[in-house]
Amino acid sequence: MEFWKLQGSGNDFVVIDDRDGKVEEFLKKLNLSKSEFVKKVCAFHTGVGANGLILIKYPENPENDFKWEFFNSDGSEAEMCGNGSRCAVRFAYEKGIAGREVKFETLAGVIRAKVLENGKKVKVQLTPPTQPIEKLLRVDDREIKGVFINTGVPHFVVPVEELENLNVIKLGRAIRFHEEFQPKGTNVNFIEPISDNAIRIRTYERGVENETLACGTGATASAIVAYLKGLITGKPVKVITKSGEELLIDFSDDLKEVFLTGSVYKVFEGVLSEEMFQY
Repeated sequence: MEFWKLQGSGNDFVVIDDRDGKVEEFLKKLNLSKSEFVKKVCAFHTGVGANGLILIKYPENPENDFKWEFFNSDGSEAEMCGNGSRCAVRFAYEKGIAGREVKFETLAGVIRAKVLENGKKVKVQLTPPTQPIEKLLRVDDREIKGVFINTGVPHFVVPVEELENLNVIKLGRAIRFHEEFQPKGTNVNFIEPISDNAIRIRTYERGVENETLACGTGATASAIVAYLKGLITGKPVKVITKSGEELLIDFSDDLKEVFLTGSVYKVFEGVLSEEMFQY
């Protein structure tokens, strides 16, 4: 089965054109669930290795270019992924599935995107976020102040000092599973302003259950929160990810229009072997 691996800001994804339904046939043949399939493909060392897997499907509405199914590396399905959406758009553009102006269906709604620089950069218009809600959490005998916002998936944004020295995995995991966010949990972003229109970010991602090099919806949530809380004063907002790459986030004051722009890189093409699913 043919696939591409792409990455945006260090977030890497396996993308498969499944418009012909070949994945379901493959799963039946090997007696695998879709979750097992995703986990094996995304596994490092024994699989391709990725933060997530994307299946490109025919759209339910013919006015749209395609529908996607997005899965985290643990096999769970997610509503939306900002960096994954940019990778899916480049894949669709290069495969002739979509043109430079793209509309595709997700569990979070229809996403619009624009292909820039022949696919090496993609601008995505995300669905409008929920209104930010300030929360005070008790975590390991300490109080954590942050802001909850859903930018397609849930995020909790925490301003901190000395971001580089923070134990993101320990604190992020404790917040991710906090009773306040049950039953689905939340992604967790720690941010630090570095200029009047720029922040640094580190993210613990639900579904990956680890710190990742970047998170598009997390960068978006963090940019919005930083601006609304007055931590920064200018926009568009530059978000420097753990990978070192920069994402550009712009949004209207009423939050009805939100845009995420960043680079997309094709890593390699390959063919999945049946043998990798037999152990």
